[in-house]
Amino acid sequence: VFVKKLLRRRRWEVLHHPPYSPDLSPCDYNLIPKLQQPLRGKRFRTREDISNAVRREMARFGDGEADGIRRLPRRWQRILDTLGDYFGGC
Repeated sequence: VFVKKLLRRRRWEVLHHPPYSPDLSPCDYNLIPKLQQPLRGKRFRTREDISNAVRREMARFGDGEADGIRRLPRRWQRILDTLGDYFGGC
């Protein structure tokens, strides 16, 4: 209930996630641990500082290593366009 009220108060759009949608899971791209390790224990003053730190770490990934996570916004849009139907590839 608290989260729903917060989302309404901030006028954030809630995108309903299909119950089984492996093509949308960022964890499947194995990047979360790679980003967590170098950022663990660091404190940031602003959201911009966080964003810059994540971008710096992603820039260190090898060729193609972060392609999947970079394609997530396009994949999310495709899921919305297909009304939640599963699709392979991107």
